[in-house]
Amino acid sequence: MAQRRVVARADEVIGSFFGAQRAAATGTRQGRVDRMEEDLRLFVEEHVELVLDGPELALLALERQFDAERAAARVAEAGAVLLLLPLFLEESQWHGLDYEDRRLRLELAEPFAHEIARLPELQDDDLGAAVWIVEATVRHAIWMLRQEREATRRG
Repeated sequence: MAQRRVVARADEVIGSFFGAQRAAATGTRQGRVDRMEEDLRLFVEEHVELVLDGPELALLALERQFDAERAAARVAEAGAVLLLLPLFLEESQWHGLDYEDRRLRLELAEPFAHEIARLPELQDDDLGAAVWIVEATVRHAIWMLRQEREATRRG
């Protein structure tokens, strides 16, 4: 009899990672961590269909009928968050309220991607390329942020 693999869901990995970040944060950083978590959850709800297959999409439709709030995060596997993370980082509407929000999101993206990729149940999946894409997206976004900051200082 084949053993069924239990996989962490997006809701679990988001809650775990940001819970630990929130516990370690103080002052305004806690609010920024909260905003990032909420924005990421909204982003997953809006974009999860990009990375789900047929059976998962059917399950998502059913889940939304019973309880629409955070349905995508309950259905999607943790790896889906990793696949969506570069898009979250690139779309300007998810950059946060200000420079410090943006900086925090870029600071947390790589450790979050690595934490997901290290999940034991995902070790058989080929997620190395997804982690590399997150890393490259972060590097590019940091470069862009520096360019914008320099232009503001000069202008």
